[in-house]
Amino acid sequence: MGRLNRLSLSLEERAELSSKVDAAASAAKLRSLLVVGSANIAYLTGGVVFPYLDQRMTHPVALHINFASGRRTILCTADLVDIPGDCGWDGEVLLYELVEPTPEQALAHAIQSVISRDGNSGASIGFDAIHMSGGLHRALTDCMPDRRFHAIDGFMRDLRITKTSAEIRMLEIAARIGDRGYISALNHAEGAALDRLSFPLWEYAERFRVHVGEFEGSGVGNLAVMQGQRAQDLQHRIGTREVFEDQSYLRLEYSMSNRGYWNAGSRTAYVGKPGANARQCYADNLTLRTSAVDALTAGARACDVFHAVKAASVRLSIPFWEEAELGHGVGTSEREAPYLAPHDMTILRADMVVTLGVYTFGENRELICNRDLYRVRDGRAELLSWYKDWNYLYPIHGTSARHG
Repeated sequence: MGRLNRLSLSLEERAELSSKVDAAASAAKLRSLLVVGSANIAYLTGGVVFPYLDQRMTHPVALHINFASGRRTILCTADLVDIPGDCGWDGEVLLYELVEPTPEQALAHAIQSVISRDGNSGASIGFDAIHMSGGLHRALTDCMPDRRFHAIDGFMRDLRITKTSAEIRMLEIAARIGDRGYISALNHAEGAALDRLSFPLWEYAERFRVHVGEFEGSGVGNLAVMQGQRAQDLQHRIGTREVFEDQSYLRLEYSMSNRGYWNAGSRTAYVGKPGANARQCYADNLTLRTSAVDALTAGARACDVFHAVKAASVRLSIPFWEEAELGHGVGTSEREAPYLAPHDMTILRADMVVTLGVYTFGENRELICNRDLYRVRDGRAELLSWYKDWNYLYPIHGTSARHG
C-alpha cells in the first residue's frame, strides 16, 4: 500500500488527468471554458483548493482554459495568490484588483482581458452555470457582448463521474483518514461514555475533526453526531449539554477532504454492552447493505441498487428508511453523480466511486448506518474504506488511551 503514502497528485498523475480533460474537450469541440465552482476548479487544476469559494465568503475566483493554446489561467485577488503555488499549480496566476463597483465586475473585466489576449478562444465559451452567480454572469455578458456563453454543467458531470487511477488513490486515502479520525474519537470516548461528568457529546464530534487534521486530512465539511431519539432522522440537532446515553446507538455523520478529494461517511457504534436485539438490528443493517453492494456493478443502473435493497427488505422482512438515497458519487465535491436513488437511471461504469450505506432501524427506531466508499468494477465493487472491518457492532465502554 505504498502508493497511499503520497497524499497529493504527482506531476505524472496531473498530466494523466489533463490528458483526459483535453480529450473530452476535443470530442465536444470545446475551444475554451471558464469555471468558478470550487469542485470544478479543484478537478481541472489537479487539486488547487480555495477556501470557502462556494459560500461566497471570499472574493470570486475563476479558472480559464484555452484548449487551442494550452494556456490555463487562474484569476484571483492578492489575498489568495499564494494558494495555487502551494497546491502545486504550474499554470498562470493572474491577479485582479477590486477597482470596479463590485468584485464580480472586477473579475469579469480581468476575464475579458485574458480572453482578448489569447485571441483564439472562439466566440463561444463554456461556463459552469450552476455555480456562477447572476451578478458575475451579467458582468461577463455586459463587458463581452460579442461572446456567447453556454452551459457546460453536463460536460463537467460526465467528465468527473468516472475517476482516473490517481483520483481513486486520493479517495482511498480520504477513506483511510476518515476511519482513523473516527477510531480516535471512539478511543477518547471509551473513558467518557459512561461518566456523565465527562465531556459532552458535541466534543465527540470535535475529537473526530481534530484527529482528521492530525492524520493529514485537509478539511472537514458536514459533521454531526446523534443518539437515542435524536438518531431517528437526519436532523442534526445536538444540545450543548447532551452527554452519552448508556444502552443507545451512537451515529456519526461526516464529510472530509484529502487535498480536494472528498469522503462522505457514516458510522454507528453502541454505548454500553449491546444485547442480542441490538446486535441483531445491526446485523440486519449489514444484510441489506450486502444486497446493495451485490447490485453495485458496471452495467447496472444507479436506481437498480436502490431497487435491489427494497426487494431484499421485503423478502427478508427487514425494513429500511426509504426517504434517503443509498449513496452518491464523491470526488472533488462531497456529493455528486451518480445517485443511488429510484430516480437516477445513470448506467454505472467501471471507475465510478460512490459512498454507499443503508439506513435501517434500531430497537427504538434509531437510524443505523455504516457508509463506505466503493469503486465500481465490472464484477463486485471494490471496497476503498478498508482500514477497519465494521462488520460487527462496536461497543463503547471501559477505557482506552489509544489513538487511531
